[in-house]
Amino acid sequence: MKKILGIVNVTPDSFWSGSRVQDRQTLVERVRQMISQGADAIDVGGCSTRPNAVQATEEQEMERLEWGLDAIREEFPDILLSVDTYRPRIAERCVREWNVGIINDVYGGNADMYKVVADTGAQYVLMWSETIKEDPVEEMMSFFRNKLEVMKKAGVDVDKKVILDPGYGFGKTVEQNYTVLAHQARLREFGLPVLSALSRKSMAWKLLGITPADALPATITMNTVALMNGADWLRVHDVQEAVHTLKIVQALSDYK
Repeated sequence: MKKILGIVNVTPDSFWSGSRVQDRQTLVERVRQMISQGADAIDVGGCSTRPNAVQATEEQEMERLEWGLDAIREEFPDILLSVDTYRPRIAERCVREWNVGIINDVYGGNADMYKVVADTGAQYVLMWSETIKEDPVEEMMSFFRNKLEVMKKAGVDVDKKVILDPGYGFGKTVEQNYTVLAHQARLREFGLPVLSALSRKSMAWKLLGITPADALPATITMNTVALMNGADWLRVHDVQEAVHTLKIVQALSDYK
């Protein structure tokens, strides 16, 4: 079953201003709206990873996540939560203290992160963010092949716990992003769920000469392509539009 992951950022500087939340009431209302619109899970970020962002310290990231996760868990104790972090200590604390079920790591992890995944049993979004040298598709496949082997050796139950993310917008030119999207179905060779995070990304607004604020129609188009090319998860800012997109693509499959 395909799923929607709604984005909320307890940050002052994430690239899309519409995702930023700075107070408890706004956060709770945003999450409530996403759930009512059909989000299957909520992805909470405390450290912006947009290009040229000043990285929050580990202490700053944790302080933001503390109040954010406290607020969400108090109001929505059963919602599946994802934490968007590349820091192993933060990931472990979020899983153990707030019952976060998914660790969303934009940098592909390391030995410490894989130990956290193995020890906690959390799901793990393995994202490809390495800079492409020559062939986007073959380098993507090689990255995942190698990382999955490392994770298996670290004790991670790869077949049940790993979700693959091709990392749109990270280490790729606009042209390379579209090459990866066109060939995203290759990831099905691994037999694992695939997450596509295309929402309002620069590959849309740079190509079209618009701003992130104007990129919702382009996002819907890209999400449609991603679903038809094997995506199991859509990570989005705009939940209702993603749910509608998913229903239409599913209808095409049902009535084919």
